Amino acid sequence: MKNKFWVKILVCLVILIIFLKVPTMLAKPKRVWDKEFNKGSNIKIEVLNNEDTEKLNKLCKIWGFTKYYHPKIVDGSVNWDYELFRVMPKILEAENTNEVNEVLYTWINNLGEFQKGNYDDSKEIKIKADTDWIEDKKYLGEDLSSLMVNLSKTYITEREKGYVNYKHEAVKSNFDMEEAYPDMKYDDDGFKLLSLFRYWNIIQYYNPYRDVMGEDWNEVLNEFIPKFLNCDDELSYKLTVAELTARIHDSHASLMDERKVLFDYFGRNTIPVRFAVVQEKIIVTEKIEKYKMECNLEPGDIILKVDGRDIFDLIKEKSKYIARSRDEVLVNNFQTKLFGTNKESLMITIDRDGEIFDKEVKCHNIDMFKFSGESHKLIDGNIGYINPGLLKKGEIDKIMTEFMNTKGLIIDLRYYPSDFITKSLAEYLLPQEEVFARITMPNRAIPGEFIFMEDQKSGKDNKDYYKGEVIIINNECTQSNAEFTTMSFRNSPNSLVIGENTIGADGDVAYFKLPGGITTVMTGLGVYNPDGSETQRVGLTPDVYIKPTIEGIREGRDELLEKSIDLIKE
Repeated sequence: MKNKFWVKILVCLVILIIFLKVPTMLAKPKRVWDKEFNKGSNIKIEVLNNEDTEKLNKLCKIWGFTKYYHPKIVDGSVNWDYELFRVMPKILEAENTNEVNEVLYTWINNLGEFQKGNYDDSKEIKIKADTDWIEDKKYLGEDLSSLMVNLSKTYITEREKGYVNYKHEAVKSNFDMEEAYPDMKYDDDGFKLLSLFRYWNIIQYYNPYRDVMGEDWNEVLNEFIPKFLNCDDELSYKLTVAELTARIHDSHASLMDERKVLFDYFGRNTIPVRFAVVQEKIIVTEKIEKYKMECNLEPGDIILKVDGRDIFDLIKEKSKYIARSRDEVLVNNFQTKLFGTNKESLMITIDRDGEIFDKEVKCHNIDMFKFSGESHKLIDGNIGYINPGLLKKGEIDKIMTEFMNTKGLIIDLRYYPSDFITKSLAEYLLPQEEVFARITMPNRAIPGEFIFMEDQKSGKDNKDYYKGEVIIINNECTQSNAEFTTMSFRNSPNSLVIGENTIGADGDVAYFKLPGGITTVMTGLGVYNPDGSETQRVGLTPDVYIKPTIEGIREGRDELLEKSIDLIKE
C-alpha cells in the first residue's frame, strides 16, 4: 500500500511539473528546439579568395534582409543562425554567380509563401531603408530579385518572437532574442561569420545614424570577412569585433565580454589622474583625491611618453578599437584605456614648465574614476551652481526652491546627470512649453527605415519661471543625456551655453549580444535639433566658445566656471 501511495505522489508531481512547464515551453519561439549546431558549425574555410568574399557578402545581405522581413523568421519558427550554417557550404561550393543566386532563391523560397501586408505611409521619414540592391536583377538574378522585392512588402509590425522585438509598446528595438553562444570555438569559421553578419545587419537596419557614419558599410563588410576568418584565438577575435564596432563612429559603442578578455587586454589598472586635450597636447588636469599625496604628476604636466612610447602613437594604436563620434574627442572614451595596464606602475615622460623628465607613477584599479562632493552650492551669495552628476533622485525641486531668487544659475553639464532632470528642471527655467528636440525611431513595418516620433517638449506655462541668467557649461565630456538636457535648457529665454562642442552621441542606447559571450552597444534612437539638423558626430555648438588653458590648469583654476560667473556678473 505504501509503495502505491508514493507512486501516486510521484505521478502527481510529474504531472504538476509538466503542467507548470508547458506554458513556458509554448511561449518560447520554435527555433530554440533546433540544436543541430550547438557544438559547432562544422564550417572551415581553408582558403578565401575575392570571389568567396563576394559570395559571403551577398549571403550576409540576403540572410540579414530575410531575417527582418520574412514572417517565418519573425514569428520565431526558424533558427536563422543555424540556417546560415546549412546554406553557407552550398554558397561557397557554387561555381558562378548564377549558381549562388539559385542556391539563395531556393533557400528563401523553401521557407514558404507569405502575404503582402498593409502599410501606413503617413509617417514622416528621416532615413529610408537602404534596400535598392534587391531590385538589381543583374546582381541577384530575376527570380531572387523578384522574391526579395515581394518580401519587402510584408510590412510586419507584430514581432514578439522575432530577433528584434518591441517590449510593452517600446519605441526602441530590443535584441534580447539573440543568442550569445559563450562557448563558441574560435577556430569555428561559421560562428565567426555569424558574429560579423549579425553585427553588420543590426547596424544596417537598426542604427538611426547609418547615414552619417562616414563609412561605406558594404566595403566595411568586404574588409572584415577575411579579418574575422583570420582570427585564431579568443583575443584576436574579440579585438576584431572591437575594431568593427569602432567603425560606426558612435561614442556610445562599447564592448563587454563575459570572460573579460578585453578588460585584461586594455588593463585593469591606470594612473590616478584625469587628463584632457589642451592645445593639441595631453595634459594632466587633476589627481584622483584618494591618491593625491602619492601621485607624483601635477596638473598642467604635458604627457609625452608612456613606458617610452610616444603618447600619440599609443592613441593611434588604441583608436583602432575604441569608437568615437568625433575623431578630435578623446576623454570620455579613453579615460581608463589610454594609460591602461596590468602593471603596478608606468614610466611617464612629462614636460613640466619646459623641463622634460621621467616619473614612475603607481597605478591603481580603473574603478577609481568617481566624482564626489556636493550637488549644488551658492557662489558669492547670489549665484546658484548645480552639478547634475551628483544629484540625488528628486532633489532638483529642493535646490530650485533655494535658488529661485538668485542673480544667475550655472548648470554644469560637463558631468553626466545622475537623475533625469531634462524636463523637471526645465519647468523652472521656461515660461512655456517648447519643442527642444526631434526623435527618430525604427519603423517596425520597414526594417532600415527611421521615422519621426512626436516632438520632444519641455517646460510648462509658468509666469513665475526663473528670471536670472542661466549658464550651461558643456565640453567634450558632455554626452548623450547631458546633450539631451542641454537641448532642453537652452530654450530658457535667459540661457547661454558656454564651453566646447559636445561629443555628438545622443539618443537612448540599445544592447545586443554576439557569439563568444559578447555584449555590445549602439545608439538606438536618433536625436535631432528642432529644425531637424544633425547632433550625431557634430555635437552641440556653444554660444560662447572657451577651452581650458595649460596655464589655467597649472594654476588650479576652472576657467569655464570662472567665465560663467563673469557672464552673470556683467
